Amino acid sequence: MKQNQLAVLLTLSCLFTAGFCANRCCYSQDARYRIQLEPRQRAAANDPETRWYASPVKTVTGVVEQIDEHQISILVDGQTIAQRHSAARLISLEPLDLPDDQRQAIDAFGRQAYTDALTGLIRSVSEKEVSQRPPVWRQQWLSMLASQAAMRSGRGEISLELVNQLDSRPLPQVVVALLPIDWTGTAEATLFDSAAKMASSPSLAVKLVAASWLLRSPKYRPAAETAIKRLSKQSDRPVIAMLATQLAWQTNSPAKLSEDFGVWRSSIDSLPMSLQTGPLILISSTARRLGLKDESKALNLSLIHAAPTWHPDLPTDDRR
Repeated sequence: MKQNQLAVLLTLSCLFTAGFCANRCCYSQDARYRIQLEPRQRAAANDPETRWYASPVKTVTGVVEQIDEHQISILVDGQTIAQRHSAARLISLEPLDLPDDQRQAIDAFGRQAYTDALTGLIRSVSEKEVSQRPPVWRQQWLSMLASQAAMRSGRGEISLELVNQLDSRPLPQVVVALLPIDWTGTAEATLFDSAAKMASSPSLAVKLVAASWLLRSPKYRPAAETAIKRLSKQSDRPVIAMLATQLAWQTNSPAKLSEDFGVWRSSIDSLPMSLQTGPLILISSTARRLGLKDESKALNLSLIHAAPTWHPDLPTDDRR
């Protein structure tokens, strides 16, 4: 196991020091994507003009020219001038022609064959000529999914190293939303040692992920709670602060959570849509734990049928 982990970590080092930096937009220049964008203005419960008429999610298809933490540029089918949108509005980025290696790795993840998924995802962004690798934003998404696979296969060190390397450059919110945060409160004890070792990392994303795992540890929970509250108050990384603020609800007593449940739910609604799914999974599992049957049922149905974005912890409809 340790030799395999070392091999993967060496591969990651090569990948992130060479591949990401060298490749901006040199792979499949004409590859087409279907993207979904959050409405510019969402309906508000206290606004009589928009209360019943929520703006639809915008879906466009075309060639993505560039995505960074600020904007997405896409040449929409049938147009000659690229559209530019705020990257904060991006909630879905679906390739219409998925390469076989990516498809196989993602299928393995869906089957919960996380070791195979981890290996396949890393290969899909590293074992090619630089000019043949996916564009940077796709590498980032695949690598974040690999960090999820590593966490779910008990390879905490690899998962956190992936997060550390990814966090060395700015990330779109849609990628940050897939950080391997423990939204379900089910982190395995096998992750605790790796999390404790990485808890002092300079990377705020690593700190957040590690603290979320350590909330399950009797030994490290007090330190994890302190770290999460600190991250929620820092202003250097607003997106990290928003996610930490959601995790911080878990530090409240059951009575406080029940009393302020509506406030917590409203705070999730105020988040960008790209960041809502993880916190919704957290509040849904909390409602179930607290015995709030109506709230739990409503949230579970919402996650099954109308989740803002895809997330590996989404519940499934057992009736299917």
